[in-house]
Amino acid sequence: MKRFLLLCLGLTALLNAKPSLQVDSERIEAGQTFNLQLIVPIQELPENRGALRLETRNNFKFLGLDSADQIMRPDMDDLFNSFFGGGGRPYKARVYSFKLKAPKKTGMQDVGTITWMIGGEANVVSNKIPVNVQRSYNDDALAVSLTPSKKSIYEGEQFSVTLSLHTFEHFQGGLQATDMSTGNDFIVHRNDLSNMEFKPVEGTRREMKATTRFAWLSPTKSGTLEIPPFKFKYTKLGEPKVVEEKKQMGSMSFSSRSVKQESIETETATPPLAITVLPLPAEGKPADFSGMVGSYSFSANFDRTNLKVGEALTLAISIKGDGTPGTITDPKLPDFSEFRSVPPENSIDKSIKGAKVVTSKNIKVFLYPKKKGTFEIPAITYSWFNPAKKKYETASAGPWTIEVEKGDTPAEPVYQAPVSAGTGTSTPTVQKQEIEFLGSDIRFIHTITDKSESSAPHRNALFWILFVAAVPFYLIVNALITRKRKRDSNTALVRKDKASKLLKEKFANARAALKSGDGKAFYAALENGLIDYLSNLTNVEFKGMTRPQMKQELAKRNVKDETINAIDSWLEKCSFVRFAPVTASTEEQSQMLKDVEKLCEALKL
Repeated sequence: MKRFLLLCLGLTALLNAKPSLQVDSERIEAGQTFNLQLIVPIQELPENRGALRLETRNNFKFLGLDSADQIMRPDMDDLFNSFFGGGGRPYKARVYSFKLKAPKKTGMQDVGTITWMIGGEANVVSNKIPVNVQRSYNDDALAVSLTPSKKSIYEGEQFSVTLSLHTFEHFQGGLQATDMSTGNDFIVHRNDLSNMEFKPVEGTRREMKATTRFAWLSPTKSGTLEIPPFKFKYTKLGEPKVVEEKKQMGSMSFSSRSVKQESIETETATPPLAITVLPLPAEGKPADFSGMVGSYSFSANFDRTNLKVGEALTLAISIKGDGTPGTITDPKLPDFSEFRSVPPENSIDKSIKGAKVVTSKNIKVFLYPKKKGTFEIPAITYSWFNPAKKKYETASAGPWTIEVEKGDTPAEPVYQAPVSAGTGTSTPTVQKQEIEFLGSDIRFIHTITDKSESSAPHRNALFWILFVAAVPFYLIVNALITRKRKRDSNTALVRKDKASKLLKEKFANARAALKSGDGKAFYAALENGLIDYLSNLTNVEFKGMTRPQMKQELAKRNVKDETINAIDSWLEKCSFVRFAPVTASTEEQSQMLKDVEKLCEALKL
């Protein structure tokens, strides 16, 4: 029975051997060569066959074609499946090997079409040959890129850069930004990366991609400016290595081979990004040009045009535009010498609308007329350069006529002595009974005896000793009180005294977040702690500044360059890992906390 079953399997395999396609490698790597094999059983070869051709697609490169006759031996699965009509016993076949080079693009892709000339006609052997192209283990497991919304802009014009992260099959994690500085030639508004999300790449296995707008920038000068490379470190799976092991058991030795892949910590970076910045045209430039570049709106108006002396007049100005993020210059105001003024109120707000950061500025100027009369306030203009239209634009508000009337000023209260009846004068009179009363109220005056003169305090030496000692005591106490009041009123000194205490609280929050495994809270505590510490030491609000501005402020205070670079580097790390969907290990976070603590301890301003 067994012999009969094997005979049936062999006959079935012989009868069902058909042409097939296979790849000679388990892994097709991007940019590497591989062989695509067309296997045709000898009995299936056409008699009037001609040339065999491969028309490639998707950047696959055809390098050559070889053929050879081979004995094909099916594996155990084919032998099992032969019972149901599949392969089976070994058979002789002609193997056509197409040598190909894979493209750089990864994922499932179509190689092309194979045609065979038979009897002078082209016959399609295979119209679609799908293969999965994978990243080489020697290549980066992480591809990063920065893409600008514009490569050529005007000085002061706003543009954005998009950050793309692409992880491949051998990426293992540990992603951390080591440098994400945009240089010193741009004013930057960074995006919140908390919503950055990795999604699977369609048609690939274990590849993920995340893309988000990283920041909005505005160049501070013209010329060819460069955004330096963004640098990252991560862990990837290395090249497979065959490891041979020999074991000795008594007089017998055994050898075994295994394939091992080790984790490797490596780095990658974005290519440097060159931006061409054009100077603003001199033609048509208004005399009162504000320096703003973008699309702007401007309005100004008084809250009233009729008032009295002593009342306030408010000029409200509103400017909004998509130029330099967070910056709007003030318009040139008219001469308000006929009015008494107080410092104006300014408020600036930034918001992301569409693909740009829109900055709004509101100004309130309070004016008090010095006298009554009619005052002519000339128009207020505001000019900017519109890069979309490539020309200067000007908006105007006014003029205004202000009518000021005399105010109702209350009379000063005057003291008047009582007037005696019937005299009409202000001199008070004293009656006889009043004199008698005053006389009876006079106390008896004792004469000073010799004894009292001799016991006078100023004649005592102890009096003068205490008097002299009281003077320096009074001066010392007064100086201490004055110093304390001055110190309490000096915000800078108060903030500097509390800097270390507040820093310890931030580090305590960081340790608590580290213990609970909350990575975002940990990096937020580190970043806020470092920025607040610098602000408290210098009495300068670093929060809200760009990092180039922070570096300039620290340089003004004679902070060493290496210390400034260290602060900038740590803020860069915290800013990225705070929002990135991956984070460092607990050990790495603990070491980062120690390093930042050492940096703050060594910081002397």
